[in-house]
Amino acid sequence: MRPRAALTLGLALAAFALLAPRPADAGCGCDKPPPPRAAIRPFVGYVDQQVTLFDERLTPGRRYDVLFESSETGMSDWSRGRAASRRDLADGERRVQLRVAVAAVSLGPCRISVWRDGEMVFALEDDAFTVAASPVSLHDFSEGIRRDGYRTGVGRDGTMYVPVDVTQVDAATTFVGETIGFPLRFGAEDVSMYNDQGFLMQVLQPGNTQLFRIAGGDLQRGDQLSYWRHEFATYKQEHRRRDARAVEGETDWHVDGTYHVDHDHIVVAIRGTMPNGLPPTPGATPAFSLSITSAASPAGLQ
Repeated sequence: MRPRAALTLGLALAAFALLAPRPADAGCGCDKPPPPRAAIRPFVGYVDQQVTLFDERLTPGRRYDVLFESSETGMSDWSRGRAASRRDLADGERRVQLRVAVAAVSLGPCRISVWRDGEMVFALEDDAFTVAASPVSLHDFSEGIRRDGYRTGVGRDGTMYVPVDVTQVDAATTFVGETIGFPLRFGAEDVSMYNDQGFLMQVLQPGNTQLFRIAGGDLQRGDQLSYWRHEFATYKQEHRRRDARAVEGETDWHVDGTYHVDHDHIVVAIRGTMPNGLPPTPGATPAFSLSITSAASPAGLQ
């Protein structure tokens, strides 16, 4: 997301129904396909965010040391956690899981290894996890946010990630974001949105002009993305008022046995190209200005 790369992250990103958003969809926000099985979930995160590691060599009840190491800078740091048997969001089966906080390392591709008593149990290569910037907090009232000197992570495959926090967004809102100083080019097929549990929250359907628009940039401005997020007050009321939708444990499951989908913490993934036709270089992006505006918009993009 750069020079006004209009990463514009319509960052509204948060949880909308996978098709053209309608207010009625807000009540079924947990009805999304489960995330795939993986060695780590989510596959992108920021420092201190909780991530979950899966491996049959983990033993429930044991504590493990987890080394996070930037493959671009060599910077490393440790985290620690205790393995436990929990239901897996992928299929509801119980598996041994290790939840730890992302350690303080450089942005970009990150190698991860799990240790016990000084011996390595298993390791993941840097294409399995990317460290991104801390989330930008968004709101549903009219405002403009500008982050000068903003940097975030680019994964091994050249995908750039911009996390946002939409906890305080309840009303239907249009977000328009852009970057200045990083001219990224992208189309609808290059933009996806995920939550912090690893759920695919949204893909942009070409031609759905009520949901999003992408405006072309120039050598100083990247492509601009406007994004409309439907209201989520209905969804939040349902979780407060219905016993079956109450959340138990560590927020992954409702008391009725169905999984809970977090719509508040979203990462926008953009796999675009720079003016030279190549994807961004893995690692930390160059510093650029990230600009995001928001405005109430109950009827979608006009």
